[in-house]
Parts: sequence; structure tokens; C-alpha cells
Amino acid sequence: MNFDKQRRLVERLLERTRAGELIWQESIRPDVFQAAFQNSSVQIKSVDDGRFTEFHVSITDSIGRVVDDFGRDLLDRDSPRQPGSWSRVLEELYALARRSALKADDAIDSILAEIE
Repeated sequence: MNFDKQRRLVERLLERTRAGELIWQESIRPDVFQAAFQNSSVQIKSVDDGRFTEFHVSITDSIGRVVDDFGRDLLDRDSPRQPGSWSRVLEELYALARRSALKADDAIDSILAEIE
């Protein structure tokens, strides 16, 4: 199976999130953040097995069914990128989605306003 669409999706999510154009929200589950679209949503979650932390992306349809779920292992498969690079991409996307959902910049700006 070819995972080019999933790779393109992750790249675009990262680009739009870096630019501040994509709004992420907290999920009802801890360590899961989501961005809503017209007919579907994307979630990124952190999965810690005690030794390693992995990041997975899930796509849900309009009624909440998971229609796709993937992580670095599938993105790395037959990828032109260096092996393991998708792990770093997903980690960055997760970190930025978390910051967006938790409004970290607003908290930092508020603190700076008080101490400057």
C-alpha cells in the first residue's frame, strides 16, 4: 500500500500549524489533540509504552468513525525521506498541536506582560 496521501497530509498539517493557520483543540482523552474540518477531523496522539513515545494520526469521519490511523512506521515505509525522519515530523506536529490547543503562547504572553 502507498502512503503518499498520508505523508502529504502530515506535511500540510505541520505547515499550517507552524503558520498558525490551523486551530487544534483538546480531546476528551488526555494526550490527544484534534483539528476539525468540514466533514472529518484529524487527531494526533501520544502513545507511551514505557520505553518509547510514539505519535499516531487518526482520521475520523463526520459520525466519529476512525477511517484511518497511522504512525511513523507506515509513513517511513517506501518513503523518500531518511528512515526515522517521520518520527521527528510527528513529534513536532504533536508538540505544536498541543501548544495550540492549550494556548501556550497566550499563557506566556500573559506572564510576560506581568513581569516586564
